[in-house]
Amino acid sequence: MKVQSQKIIPNSSGVGVKIYNLDLSLGVSSLQIQQIQELLYRYRLVIIPNQHLNDNQLEEFAFRFGPPFVPDNKFPVLGSSESASSVVVVGNQAHEYANSYLGHQEVLPHSDHQWLRCPSAASLLYAIDIDKHAASTTWTDMVEAYNLLDTETQEAISDLKLITFNPFYRPFGSVFAKYVDRTKDTPPGDTFAHPLVRTHPITHEKILYLHDSYEMEFEGVPYNEGQELCSKLLKHIQALECRYEHHWTNGDLVLWDNQATIHYRPAFGAEIRRVLKRVTIGGGIPF
Repeated sequence: MKVQSQKIIPNSSGVGVKIYNLDLSLGVSSLQIQQIQELLYRYRLVIIPNQHLNDNQLEEFAFRFGPPFVPDNKFPVLGSSESASSVVVVGNQAHEYANSYLGHQEVLPHSDHQWLRCPSAASLLYAIDIDKHAASTTWTDMVEAYNLLDTETQEAISDLKLITFNPFYRPFGSVFAKYVDRTKDTPPGDTFAHPLVRTHPITHEKILYLHDSYEMEFEGVPYNEGQELCSKLLKHIQALECRYEHHWTNGDLVLWDNQATIHYRPAFGAEIRRVLKRVTIGGGIPF
């Protein structure tokens, strides 16, 4: 497949595809958007190197793939209370920005906004200023994660629902992955249960909709049973090879399907500068 005269190279893992010789600052045609979207749903993420974009151009490209994600301050998310802009700075040592987030700590495997009624459909990161030793980002294909489960497990989890507790009701950085034991603690805030096996609204593929980042539980499942099943599924995910690790270079733009992947960032040195801009695309209620 070609996007006009551009060069397209899928990653060897089957997760992610790179598009070379495409300058997004010049605008993109409807045919190019359609073809990029096809690549996104096939490979889960699209990497477009060597971009030079202002915030307006970044938004103009992102929102060709769906409407802006609009935070609701009743259900907080990263950056929801400080700015009305769609562009959020994900940065460390980003002193020139009034607000930047995530710092240098480890960010465990997750999909964005899974605790909301309507989690985001896609996200985009654009590398502004990345030091040589800054952390990479790794995406895992959760369609393949589901497909690689044995039939017995697929059947056992087919009707389960996952509750993800909103981490932003607690002090920032204080929440770690935990299967909740309600006899000891019930995390604060309203919750929305989503299918553990969700269906992709475009491709209709089945997705293992599980993270390893926040407090969570399976709806209506006793603690011991739920904790054991969750541990089994997370071990399955950790052993997968259907993943892609991206080592950032300035000007890299990565657009990913937030419904069909989880992503991870390791910790890195507090003195290292790592600045990216994120734009998020709104989604619907998982089914």
